[in-house]
Amino acid sequence: MHSFDDYYYFFLVVKHGGFSAASEASNITKSKLSRRILDLERQFNVSLIQRSTRHFKVTPLGQEFYEECCKVIAQVECANHVLLKQKSEPQGLIKISCPALMMHFQVRTLLNQFLKDYPKVQIELELTSRRVDLLHDDIDLAIRTNFQANEDSSLIVRDVIKTTHCLVASPELLQGRQIRHFTELHEFPSIVLGTQKSQYYWHLHNREHDEVIDIPLQPRIKSNDLAGVYYAVRDGLGIADLPYLAVEQDLQQGRLIHILPEWCSNLGTVQLVYASRKGQRLVMEKLIDYLMKGLKDLARDHLGYTP
Repeated sequence: MHSFDDYYYFFLVVKHGGFSAASEASNITKSKLSRRILDLERQFNVSLIQRSTRHFKVTPLGQEFYEECCKVIAQVECANHVLLKQKSEPQGLIKISCPALMMHFQVRTLLNQFLKDYPKVQIELELTSRRVDLLHDDIDLAIRTNFQANEDSSLIVRDVIKTTHCLVASPELLQGRQIRHFTELHEFPSIVLGTQKSQYYWHLHNREHDEVIDIPLQPRIKSNDLAGVYYAVRDGLGIADLPYLAVEQDLQQGRLIHILPEWCSNLGTVQLVYASRKGQRLVMEKLIDYLMKGLKDLARDHLGYTP
């Protein structure tokens, strides 16, 4: 069997997108990384990486091998975590993905208090609305809102609470006009989350009746991050569907107007998503329990949530 170190070196080079970046991140010399991967290719008579002075590309076989290396390294980390778990105090690094607005309005206070309670814990945050690939992106825990059934059975998904969304616009856009029926929405530009969808629509639920309506859209603005949607609607560029929590203060202070308040524009499920329970570290167990309880406490008697 080939040395495990070579699998780790290959993982580093692909993860960081090149030999120089991997060397800088790992303090392993560039020449050593290159030599060991060349030895690996020669032993199996394969091409894993296409190299030139200006070009770095992983071959299809290399990509497949990289994904398997990710699994191997994750298992080794789990073995280490079993030993670390014996320590009584949670400690170590957790890599977290979370949308920026969710972090600000729902998670920030809880996460910061967790760090105060456990001073040996370190956090690495990726604030993004992108649906991350936990294994490929090297993320321990994804905190996100989901609006459809989960498709990846390899992930552990913990449903926490349900959040409500609402349609909002700025006074500048409406110019004193009141929208009384959903058919009038087409008279205004729309702003949406997501840039790669083939079709966009608002999914409206009547709060008093069980009526559900889909409103197809031709968006004027598409953003890959919810913050982009928020600031565009604040600047009067269109109507948007946003979490009630994110716009609550704007509605109270008149910076935004709640359109068709008898309708909820979406229902989402806040979820904690992670890859495996096997060898799960004490710090991960503590953080997951902390977030589950904290978010449920936050949801009590608040208009931004629904039972």
